[in-house]
Amino acid sequence: MSLQLLHISDSHLYSDATALLKGICPHDSFAAVLADAYHRFPAADAIMLGGDMAQDEQAETYRMLAAMLPDWQAPVMITPGNHASLDYLSGSLIPALAARFGYCDQLQGEHWQIIALNSHQPGHVPGRLAASELTRLEHLLSTSVSTHILIALHHHARPIGSRWLDAIGLINSDALWAIIDRYPQVRVVLCGHIHQPFDSVHKGVRVLGTPSTCVQFTPGTDKFALAGISPGYRWLELLDDGEIRTGINRITGFIPPDLLNNEPY
Repeated sequence: MSLQLLHISDSHLYSDATALLKGICPHDSFAAVLADAYHRFPAADAIMLGGDMAQDEQAETYRMLAAMLPDWQAPVMITPGNHASLDYLSGSLIPALAARFGYCDQLQGEHWQIIALNSHQPGHVPGRLAASELTRLEHLLSTSVSTHILIALHHHARPIGSRWLDAIGLINSDALWAIIDRYPQVRVVLCGHIHQPFDSVHKGVRVLGTPSTCVQFTPGTDKFALAGISPGYRWLELLDDGEIRTGINRITGFIPPDLLNNEPY
C-alpha cells in the first residue's frame, strides 16, 4: 500500500483571471496543471498547496483558488510562502478548503505522517520558522505514532546552487535540521519557492523541490533567470516500508515570451 501526495506549488494567481506574469497567465497555467493532475491522480490521498499562491495577496484570489480545485476526495494542506497574507489565508482560503475538502496542517496515519509548516516571515522574502512553529514541529515529532514522516514547507532548507535563490531560502534552517536530527523517522523535506525540480539527500533525509505552476527559474544561476520550460507539479507515492517514489509532470505551453526579462517580481 502507499499514500499518494500531490505537491502543487507557486501559482502566483491574481484576482483578475486575465492578468499576466512575465507574459503568461497564471490563472490559465494553474488551471491546466490542475486538469492534468486530476486526470492522472483522481484518487490522490492528500493535496499540498505550496506557498506563493496569490501574487496579489487578496482575499478574492484565495477564494478563486479554492473554487478552481478539482473534486479530489482528499484533504488539502498548505505551506504559506513569502507572497502571502496570513489573515486572508485563515479568513478566506482555509474556510473554503475546509468546506470542500477538509483542511489539515498535519495528516497522521499508521505508516506516514505529513506535517505542513509555515515559513512565512511578514514583510520579508526569505523564510523563517517562528519559535512557535519549531515548538509545534518538535511536539508533533515527539508524539508521532507513524513509522515515517514527511515535512513540507515553502522555503528551501538546503542550498540548491543558485546564489540568488539561496539568499532567500529558509534563514534558520539550522534550527529545523537540529530538530530533524533527533527523529530518524523523518524521511522527506519537501519545498516549493525555487520554481524548479530539486532532489538531493542531506543527513539521510530526501530533500525535494517542486516546479511552479507558473514561470520556471533556470537552475544554477547567480541572478534571477527565467527558464524556457513549461509549468508542472510533483507527485509522490509514499510506500508503507518508507520507500519514496516521486516525479515531475509538466503541461505544455505557458513559456514566457521574453526569457531575457530578468527583473525579479
